[in-house]
Amino acid sequence: MKADTKGAHPPAGTTAAAVVQNAAPDFIQSPNTFQVAAAPSPAPVPAPAPASERASNEAPLRVSINGMTLLQAIGVALARNPEISRADAVIAQSASQVSIAKAAWYPTLQYGVNPGYGQNYGTGTTSSFGVQATAGVNQLIYDFGRTSSKVSAADATLNKSKYLLADTMETVAYDMATTFIDLAASQDMIGAANRQLAAVRETRSRIGERVAAGLSLASDQNLADVAIGRAEADLLTARTRFDVAAGSFAQLSGIRPQRVASLTETSGFVARLSNPVNDGRDTAPAILAANASLDAADASVRAAEAERFPSIGITASKTFGQQYTNTDGTFVGLSLGGSYSLGGLAGHQISAAKAERSAAAKTLENQRLVARTALDAAQTQATGAAARLTSYEKVIGLSRTSRELYWQEYTLNKRPLNEVITADRDIYSSEIERINAAADGVVAKIKANVAVGRFVQQLREQERN
Repeated sequence: MKADTKGAHPPAGTTAAAVVQNAAPDFIQSPNTFQVAAAPSPAPVPAPAPASERASNEAPLRVSINGMTLLQAIGVALARNPEISRADAVIAQSASQVSIAKAAWYPTLQYGVNPGYGQNYGTGTTSSFGVQATAGVNQLIYDFGRTSSKVSAADATLNKSKYLLADTMETVAYDMATTFIDLAASQDMIGAANRQLAAVRETRSRIGERVAAGLSLASDQNLADVAIGRAEADLLTARTRFDVAAGSFAQLSGIRPQRVASLTETSGFVARLSNPVNDGRDTAPAILAANASLDAADASVRAAEAERFPSIGITASKTFGQQYTNTDGTFVGLSLGGSYSLGGLAGHQISAAKAERSAAAKTLENQRLVARTALDAAQTQATGAAARLTSYEKVIGLSRTSRELYWQEYTLNKRPLNEVITADRDIYSSEIERINAAADGVVAKIKANVAVGRFVQQLREQERN
């Protein structure tokens, strides 16, 4: 998926860069299409760039709602999610804090005007009105690492904000992916329920013919009617699940499609994503953000320790309106400034900064544990889902074969009708479990990529291919 920090993924044959934008998409008044503004994609970077660094000058594209693919759905969710916009604003704020910290190395212009009454020097006049104005410039030379530490802390905080944006994108993409897969699975379940209903209705029709011919009991018709009622209830259950998934989809994307790409198509797309490796766990944005937070805390400790020492600079100033002094009012020289708190302020600041650094170190350790656990769990889930999928595919094949044999034996009065109907039920139940296994396998593959922070990157690579 060729996209920037927030990508709305286009339909097949287009590039994701054409639909990525910072703000939510503008929807066209049409039941089948919507419009997403375009933006180009920069070269890959360790963390997403803020919106202020991205352009959006390309023409918007129309993306079909019905039949939407996983790539497109995630793109729309990323384009309109307000949390991503908020994270972008935090990045802009953090970038400004870096500029504020670096501004201490530039000269500072100082000025002042002091009107008032006072005694003229050497004139004997008791008092007179005067105005004293002062202008000067001060250049910081050395402050024992205070400013450089503050710049380092601001830089680390900026990196943390970028990684948190990347982590938010991974979370939004994962939420949309799981909702999309649930919606696709619900579609397949509706299809399985319809097949079951068609099968039992066919059985009911055959039984009706046999009852009319005097070959079957009328009670067999009642048994078939019960099976039809159960199959209709299963169909309603599947449709309800689809409606629930569609509602969740609408919350994330702002649209409610009548259908999306099939689970088989989605599984094929996700299967093309590369498998994450265990040694890539520290690439997760949450871990990188925690590490940047630790760097910021370490810089804050150095800055707090430097507060105990003065700042040294060069000052040049000129005083005008010398009504109360006999000097020319010009001064050039070194300046020394600082403060000392009798309440032990510096010591308390250092202690607080060290405690913050300790907490940041524990947070980093916890994030690594979370990523390791999530990756291991996803790999285990993927293995189990693959085994279940293979097993239920075999069960479905055997159940279909058994159903035909059961019907033949029923017509020969060698097997009761309920076993024929049970076979239809077994086929449906196995199809539902097969669909669940396939969905679980797709989700596990996605979860593994999210655990190492590579899901969005993998989507970009798929889009380029």
